[in-house]
Amino acid sequence: MIGIREATIEDIPLLRNLGMATYREHFSDIWSAAGMQDFLNKDFSIRELQQSIESPACHCWLMAFDADNQGVGFAKINWSKPMPLPGQVGAELQKVYFLKTQAGRGYGKQLLQFIFQSAKDRQQGSIWLEVLKSNASAQRFYESCGFEVRGEIPFSTDKADIGMVVMNCGLSR
Repeated sequence: MIGIREATIEDIPLLRNLGMATYREHFSDIWSAAGMQDFLNKDFSIRELQQSIESPACHCWLMAFDADNQGVGFAKINWSKPMPLPGQVGAELQKVYFLKTQAGRGYGKQLLQFIFQSAKDRQQGSIWLEVLKSNASAQRFYESCGFEVRGEIPFSTDKADIGMVVMNCGLSR
């Protein structure tokens, strides 16, 4: 079981460290070392994190903690965001990452259930996300949680053209 709460300004150092560590663990093979560092410096900069945490009408950062109150993962949701494929607006699950040492403990499903409830509470009609085309295990996980594939969009790193799958899950209110 994990503890979940919204991130605050005081969580920025932990969030930044978790973000950089988890992204490196999961995606270092699709970036060059310099490209990865550039991406992380932008995406997890103190300023970027502070601006989004201070905009709760637009963004929500969630922190996940284990039984020892150690940060093990996080998620970022963007409220009322248009899907990259036409015709739908909903909560975008932009990031959901856990440390690799925490894999297989059911934490992802717990965090996703929390996100579903938060989205319903905010009157969001659906949740959508993008996942790497090459990440079949993540796609299976999201499908097991009710997401359906809606299409594909391009995505490139400084190392390769990879592509993303767009997935969506409707929420009954």
